[in-house]
Amino acid sequence: MSYDSLSPIIIVGAGRSGTKMLRAALNSHPDVVCFPTEINYIWRYGNAKLDTDELTPKHARPEVVRYIRCQFNKLSKKFHSGIIVEKTCANSLRVDFVHTILPKARIVHLVRDGRAVAESARRCWKGQLSVNYLLKKACWVPPRDIPHYAFRYIRYQLGRFNRHDTKQTSWGPRFVRLDDLVREKSLVEVCGIQWKVCVQAAESALRHLPSLQVTTVRYEDIVKFPLGTIEELFDKLNLTFTESCQDYLRQNISASNLDKWKDKLSQEDLILLLPHIETELQQHGYEI
Repeated sequence: MSYDSLSPIIIVGAGRSGTKMLRAALNSHPDVVCFPTEINYIWRYGNAKLDTDELTPKHARPEVVRYIRCQFNKLSKKFHSGIIVEKTCANSLRVDFVHTILPKARIVHLVRDGRAVAESARRCWKGQLSVNYLLKKACWVPPRDIPHYAFRYIRYQLGRFNRHDTKQTSWGPRFVRLDDLVREKSLVEVCGIQWKVCVQAAESALRHLPSLQVTTVRYEDIVKFPLGTIEELFDKLNLTFTESCQDYLRQNISASNLDKWKDKLSQEDLILLLPHIETELQQHGYEI
């Protein structure tokens, strides 16, 4: 199956916005095939040495386009499906780059309350890298980039011995000012700004794409009204809302984590966080 016959669906959203949950919901459809993990290594093919995920159309050189399309084609041929779903959170920073490579792709932008994202992301920043998770993602490293990523991983491990804490030096989508923010701001502020930058970048780019190729969904709507919200999304994506999909949603989607951030974020956290994200929260209908 050639690229011209593919109908890829790309999920974009800030880290901890529920993109994995949405990918699994789409994967419940019998005709859908998903990349099993984030493939940031593939998206950064030919641009691995850049210190930011903010790739632009100029980074989509012919060899880059060929390689990335080839990976989608391989997955399509392996499972005999033309509906490939992919989610890599860093793509929220480079929608124009993605569209240049996959101009026929339909893009689903998932938005979640920035306070919930910041609380969840902060736990990820503080956590240690999972070896099993790294190995799972390492399967998708382009052979030519293996030395670069191996050196970077070794450097990270050596750097941990010189730090008094165990938190990661970087987590989630990387943008130009991220390292400066880590040095200057509290971690909850960094996480909030990271969410804001991802949301703003995605929305700015999506405004210029054909409206039929773009859908925006809120995490809160999915977990509170999974059947209605996903059925509407499936309709926009020209997917049949099968009984198996409905069963999956009934068994696996709940609103149990919806307000967890209210117990996890202190008043001090909110005082630091809200000035950075208050405007964006209100723009997306979240009450302050």
